[in-house]
Amino acid sequence: MELRAYLAVLWRRRWLVALVPGLAFLAILVQALQYRPHYTASAAVIVTRLPQDAPSDVYRYDEYYLYLTNEYTVDDFTEVVRGNVFASDVAQRASELLGTPVEPGEVQGSITVTRRNRALLLTVTSPEASRAVAIATAAVERLRDRGTQYFGFSDPQREVIVQVIEAPNGAVADITRTRLIWAIQLVLALAVGIFLAFLADYLADTLHSPEDIRRALGLPVLAVVPMSSGRKRRAS
Repeated sequence: MELRAYLAVLWRRRWLVALVPGLAFLAILVQALQYRPHYTASAAVIVTRLPQDAPSDVYRYDEYYLYLTNEYTVDDFTEVVRGNVFASDVAQRASELLGTPVEPGEVQGSITVTRRNRALLLTVTSPEASRAVAIATAAVERLRDRGTQYFGFSDPQREVIVQVIEAPNGAVADITRTRLIWAIQLVLALAVGIFLAFLADYLADTLHSPEDIRRALGLPVLAVVPMSSGRKRRAS
């Protein structure tokens, strides 16, 4: 089938091609009216362990082992951030920052933590930008001020230093991802509409052109009589 024939099918079934994307557009419009964005605040800290003090005549681990110790400490901190003890501390501080109660369960459900070498990356997602920023700020403060306490260390030589390298100064709405999903829905709806148009034309038994008659009946077309008022041609 030539390209012209494909285009002719789409034109004949244009109502079907337009109907499915139109319905999808109305559904997306309803989603957009009901949509409430979530906001994400980000923060990052560097975690470092103090080197051990030792007399000059005692063997001391070099910087390589200290670097490994720092990485293991960051691994431990990822579990600390996911725990309910840390969540309770963050909830208490976030409640003070916001002036409204924040539950530990909300903190645990909103915080995502990943590590990159000695850096700890925190992301906090919430329906309200102010809550996302407050929880992220409280998390950074608790890590900075109480980092060593979560390990139960009392020896100053085992202190953990947490330095903030990215403060949660604001929150960003996640509208970009949602718009991408809506665009994909429209493209899929258009593809479905085109498929249904070809399917409907395939199942129909109407002959639209002399070529259709020739293929269907195996008979030559002797003449084509045009119809008046711009209507379709009739073949005989």
